[in-house]
Amino acid sequence: MAKFNMMELLNNNSKENINVENKSQKKFKTVPININELKPSDENFYSTENVVELKNSIELLGLQQNLVVKKTEDGYEIIAGHRRYKALKMLFEEGKKDFEYVPCKVESEKDALKDKLLLIITNSTARELTDYEKTVQAEKLKELLTEYKKQEKIPGRVREIVADILNTSSSQIARMEGITNNLIPEFKEEFKEAKVNISAAHELSTLPEETQQVVFEEFKDKGQLSIKDVRAKKEELKKESVRSNDKHIEKSKEEVVNLPRFKTNFEIVKDLTTDELAIFICSRCSGGNGYAGFCDLAIECKGNNKYEICKKWLRTQAQNN
Repeated sequence: MAKFNMMELLNNNSKENINVENKSQKKFKTVPININELKPSDENFYSTENVVELKNSIELLGLQQNLVVKKTEDGYEIIAGHRRYKALKMLFEEGKKDFEYVPCKVESEKDALKDKLLLIITNSTARELTDYEKTVQAEKLKELLTEYKKQEKIPGRVREIVADILNTSSSQIARMEGITNNLIPEFKEEFKEAKVNISAAHELSTLPEETQQVVFEEFKDKGQLSIKDVRAKKEELKKESVRSNDKHIEKSKEEVVNLPRFKTNFEIVKDLTTDELAIFICSRCSGGNGYAGFCDLAIECKGNNKYEICKKWLRTQAQNN
């Protein structure tokens, strides 16, 4: 299957939306803009640290790639080129007036969704990203493409499109989603600072939140954590769970063994005296007053002598046995 080309799709859609009488109008116009009028985008999550090497390169060779911006009420918002902007700003603040004006491509269309997509797509290939940036990038791209699919006909599943754009596998995107959705904030911060790598972060994200908190406390004391450590912890927890289940089963067995023993009906009746047995039988006999009942003498019962009749029958049974 051919790779999905989001940039081509965005460009094609831009061309289709151009009015007939403005066919010659360009999508971008390049103009020099005062560096103080440029503002970083609130949507930018990419790191702008460690730009000294980029600053030196720009000072020596000049800006090789223009910034992409869009006009706002109070200046210009940067869509792509935040690291270049920071490097240029540093040069200007060092007193190098040659960098007061920055050549920028000004986006002529007002499309917030497309701007966000451009921000991610242009940054995805600009430099080697950290695992944290790739993970956030994948999640942002997934959200934007889900929304974009409502406007444009884009074939394929969102996860596969994200994988194509970022030049990775669907399974890797799934692992990133697991980190985004399940990793606790404390470990996300360590992941952002590259103190926990992506393999360990994914392994951690498969653990319950309470367990991650326990592991994080151990991590703070130890100062480092590898995927081997996380898997060892998972195995330890699995064994503890098995031991806990075994104890529960043993306890259940003991509770069954120690259940109180209740007498059977036969044992209860066997221990009754003759008077008690007569009362017990008469309370359940429907005979008497000329009707047959539980015993052979029930027909002789008159109600007022029923216990005596019953005891007489019981003595007869005892003698016969």
